Amino acid sequence: MVSLNEIITSVMKFIMLNLKFFIQVLIIPGLLFILLFVTFVVWFERKYLARAMLRIGPLYAGRISGFLQPIADFLKIFTKEIIVPSDADRRLFYLAPMLLPVIQALTIILIPFAPDWVVFRGSGFSLILFFAIAGLAPLFPLIAGWASNNKYTIISSLRTAYLCIAAEIPLLLSAVGVVILTGSFDLIEIVEAQSKVWFIIPGFLGAIVFFIGILAESERVPFDIPVAEQEIVFGWRTEYSGILFMLTMMAEYIGLLSWSLLFITLYLGGYQGPILFGMPLVSHMFWVLVKLAVLTAIIILFRTVFPRFRIDQAIKIGWKYLIPIAIVNIFIAIIVKTFFPSII
Repeated sequence: MVSLNEIITSVMKFIMLNLKFFIQVLIIPGLLFILLFVTFVVWFERKYLARAMLRIGPLYAGRISGFLQPIADFLKIFTKEIIVPSDADRRLFYLAPMLLPVIQALTIILIPFAPDWVVFRGSGFSLILFFAIAGLAPLFPLIAGWASNNKYTIISSLRTAYLCIAAEIPLLLSAVGVVILTGSFDLIEIVEAQSKVWFIIPGFLGAIVFFIGILAESERVPFDIPVAEQEIVFGWRTEYSGILFMLTMMAEYIGLLSWSLLFITLYLGGYQGPILFGMPLVSHMFWVLVKLAVLTAIIILFRTVFPRFRIDQAIKIGWKYLIPIAIVNIFIAIIVKTFFPSII
């Protein structure tokens, strides 16, 4: 019979042999990193928008600019009662908001933060796996809206489906240009191929399409029509309360994180940074975080600048403009790869 000491010893050996994996899963790019990103960006966005609108924003929770306000909000909403509509499908009503942030977070394990710091490389097909997993995310707002059995949530969930379809096709097509330039679906190889020049230069049109697609996929302004309070209460999230509501909000920011990291990987050199005497100036991970901070600030800036599109306008942008531009970008990538291979 196996003793308790033998079990503990075996577990400790397993943890030590897989210590790097546990650090990646629990710290970066895992759970702790995701939670810190969501917490900081929620605070930063509220403070940033307040300054843009000549307000103060979070102030009292925390001595420095109310930086503890997201924590206070979490503690408050955690204690709120979960109210389920009487005519709702209870199982799907609970399931959708719990699975949505998980699906969004799974894509992050494919993103390389350094040449040797990626949770799952994906056998050379990590880009395809990213889109395959991310393609599941729009299903859960659709399920949540239908399960709530509310006309506003159903309308919003359908709008989310229309918008995601109009955004994902341009996202895929713009990524094809990067695949052509590198000849690989592996995200680490894509980053290494940008050692001479970031792909935002030869693939500028694709980068623009991908950036707009991120805004639509993440339901960010000006593509937040499915969840706009002024339009249909709060969209497919209308009937959610308590911790379930918090999970739906977390999913939005986790999705923003995952798509932003993919944009950095495809177009901004990923973990690549300045090199001096054949060595990077600072850690690879540092450059990923710097690029993520800049890109996130730009995305938040759009909320203060652009008005909201109607749903028909948003869909038209995807089908009528983004797809043709992404196709043009593919031809440019073929030309660059064929006639100017030395620049990549």
